[in-house]
Amino acid sequence: MEWLEVAVTVDPEIQELVSQVLLDQGVQGLEIVDPDSFRQVLDHNRYLDYADDGLIDSYGEKVVIKAYFSSRKAEELKSKLDSEFQIFLNHIPEYSVRIRDDSEWKDNWKKYYKAFKISDRVIVKPAWEDYLPQGNEVVVELEPGMAFGTGTHETTRMCASLLDELVKGNEKVLDLGCGTGILGIIAAKLGAKEVTCVDIDDAAYKACRENVMKNNVSDVVHVIHGELKDLEIEKYDIIVVNIIADIILSLLPDLRKYSSDRTNILLSGIISDRREEIINAVNENGYHMVKENREGEWVAMQICADS
Repeated sequence: MEWLEVAVTVDPEIQELVSQVLLDQGVQGLEIVDPDSFRQVLDHNRYLDYADDGLIDSYGEKVVIKAYFSSRKAEELKSKLDSEFQIFLNHIPEYSVRIRDDSEWKDNWKKYYKAFKISDRVIVKPAWEDYLPQGNEVVVELEPGMAFGTGTHETTRMCASLLDELVKGNEKVLDLGCGTGILGIIAAKLGAKEVTCVDIDDAAYKACRENVMKNNVSDVVHVIHGELKDLEIEKYDIIVVNIIADIILSLLPDLRKYSSDRTNILLSGIISDRREEIINAVNENGYHMVKENREGEWVAMQICADS
């Protein structure tokens, strides 16, 4: 699948404004390369022993914002961006538009993506690496694809840890916004009897189907291209919603139809600044907090419906 990559080079102080202009055009992914943040990580992260000074300096002082679009024509997108930049910035910043392909991204990713432990019992590994499980470990084989779901992000790790605690065997699990399907596959590998993975994005749906087949859990995991309203109403033991705060807020009222007071609902993808807003909505919609985890700037919650 081909994508349009827009790379905008800007001063840090207008980073948020430029990002919003790009987001308003319907991006499928957004990446920000901030050299100052990189330097801070190197200064404060005790796990990074060294880095090449020349590499760090090569980033310069400006921020590069990369946005990825599908189903857009390059000239049409460029014309629209020129107009929006002129309106909001009073000038057109330096930027490039080029065609990128999934296979290019996947091949580059292989250099950096290695097997790792995502929770107590679960190891995630790429298809090109071998791993021999120890003790009660289960192994999830993942092909990242362009759906950006590798298990390395804090929000996914927190969900995986909660699933590791909750899945004992024979559970019925719903994963909304499943991405590459990593969480649904983890639930199946840990012993869930039935898993439904749902995503509205076509690339995510395809990546999830492929990963489910590669992990030999097709008999347990059912993948649906759609959203919550497309599902028949039935009760689940565990519901996972690892998306963004705004979508979580929109889903909370309807999740009551798919849960009982014994259903564990896992909410993640919540930036810490939105925590109170989510908690208020949880209470207003008849749920209560069971557990809350934090990692970096992200929050994950385990909630249940009030009896």
